Amino acid sequence: MRKFIIAPQQGLAFELRAHEKLKVIDLEGGQVADLLAFRPEDPRERLSTGATIDNNGSLYLRPGDRLYSNRYNPLLQLVEDTVGAHDLIHPPCSPEMYRCQYGIEGDHPSCYGNFAAALKEYGIPELLITTPFNIFMNTRVHADGRVEVKEPLSGPGDYVVLEALCDLIVALTACSVAESACNAYRCTAIGVEIWRL
Repeated sequence: MRKFIIAPQQGLAFELRAHEKLKVIDLEGGQVADLLAFRPEDPRERLSTGATIDNNGSLYLRPGDRLYSNRYNPLLQLVEDTVGAHDLIHPPCSPEMYRCQYGIEGDHPSCYGNFAAALKEYGIPELLITTPFNIFMNTRVHADGRVEVKEPLSGPGDYVVLEALCDLIVALTACSVAESACNAYRCTAIGVEIWRL
């Protein structure tokens, strides 16, 4: 088993082989983890939250559902989920988002920046960074179309387990937003475990 801890407001990338299990753990509760996935032989094929919504017919994933690529190939399957509230529609936080939504100019840690730095090791350029699977992010879509981000429902030790359906390069962040309910107004660490049965 491989184990990692992603420090608050940081990210990492790693190889995930077909049939390996990936466990993403909210160590303290209330912390979002953004996830991207790419095919190593052609990173232009990557996780598509749009194709995932389209193929599952839902904005919300349940165990047994799959995450799909922009070429509509299955990449990952959700095996276990102790929370049941995640997000497929929000882009990664970025310097532009902090400026627009919070009036923050200059340096601020961001999921976009953490993705870019982590993926550079694998030669994957920034332009391939798209909307991630935002694990533990509690987004509610109201009947009138209004979208509301509420505090995560995850408590200490809650987790999801995903199974790789093919070889992948995965990037994962401990989301950097301390300014809103997204991470319960604070940023904490994310645990990662990888194993093969």
